[in-house]
Amino acid sequence: MAVDGDAVIGSAGLEVYGPHALLRSVAVLPERQRGGLGRRLIETALEAARRERLESVTLLTTTAADYFPRFGFRRIDQSRAPDAVKASTQFRGACPSTAAAMLLEFSQEN
Repeated sequence: MAVDGDAVIGSAGLEVYGPHALLRSVAVLPERQRGGLGRRLIETALEAARRERLESVTLLTTTAADYFPRFGFRRIDQSRAPDAVKASTQFRGACPSTAAAMLLEFSQEN
């Protein structure tokens, strides 16, 4: 989470499901966008996933599928996400079925 004084100006979180995680709630206030904050939040989340030696991070997005490949994510069919992640609330209906699923695997890095 990024704060300025008492105000939350950005967020990114990981929901961990065994050796896999779901990247959630990546958001930056509109007036703070285009300054690198979103990139820093994502990089921090991915560093945490690497430190925990997770195998992969998955995300769902309806608006930013072109943004995430710069971090190593690739588009996948939602059915190819790790089973534990597919059991999450996000995959079971909180995100629309039209959301792009993306996967970053760490197995080659560890």
